[in-house]
Amino acid sequence: MSMKYVSRQQWGAIDSGRPLRPFHSPVTGLVVHHTTGPSDHPRRRVRGHDRYHVMSKGWDSIAYNWLVSGETGEIFEGRGWMKGAATRGHNFNTISVALVGDSDDGLTHTGKEAILAVVGAAREKYGSHLWVKCHQDFSTTDCPGDSLKGWVSAGMRVDDTPSTNTMVDWAGILRYILEMGDTVTPIKRGSSGTWVALAQRRLNDRGADLMVDGIYGRKSARACRRFQSQFAMKVNGIVDSDTWKVLWTI
Repeated sequence: MSMKYVSRQQWGAIDSGRPLRPFHSPVTGLVVHHTTGPSDHPRRRVRGHDRYHVMSKGWDSIAYNWLVSGETGEIFEGRGWMKGAATRGHNFNTISVALVGDSDDGLTHTGKEAILAVVGAAREKYGSHLWVKCHQDFSTTDCPGDSLKGWVSAGMRVDDTPSTNTMVDWAGILRYILEMGDTVTPIKRGSSGTWVALAQRRLNDRGADLMVDGIYGRKSARACRRFQSQFAMKVNGIVDSDTWKVLWTI
């Protein structure tokens, strides 16, 4: 899966003269932030945050790994896939993604899509096991605001409004999801994790009414059987590779 983004060179990152450092520990998750402040003119805002972090704080570069605009849908490379500096005590094994602006001033559909694109790219690079949490899960802070915290806690679901965000490679995301089918299935009673939550969300898209908690229990299996019964496949409540493909393609 490819993620389209505005590179450091394109948005004008400051060269501090100090190289960014690679991860030396396995990456285990993503931490969601917001930058606070205005969200308009996102490139200008990203450069401003970079100046503050480098010139005022004395850091190597802007703290965040990735930044996204809820106004334009642009994804900006901060430190990229190098070690960040946004989540004290957890920078050695997490990727930070920050919404430009204050999420409580308006968390847009476009912003959600951009965050999900970063999450998808990180999981492709480091593994589907990566969790997603918020800055306030690790520190006494209001970051990333009530709106963004609530959305992440509720499973990061987006509504069915047609996307206009050209920065998100939706065809690539679908290819990746389909390719992962042989790896993440079978999903059955007792299964848990990110891919279970994704299957639950997809079953909800097909008419189920499941709590998206990443735990595949009796209700999830029943919803799966109901879905399978609509097609020429074995009705057993197990999301096998065939059920996975049909969930995403028909």
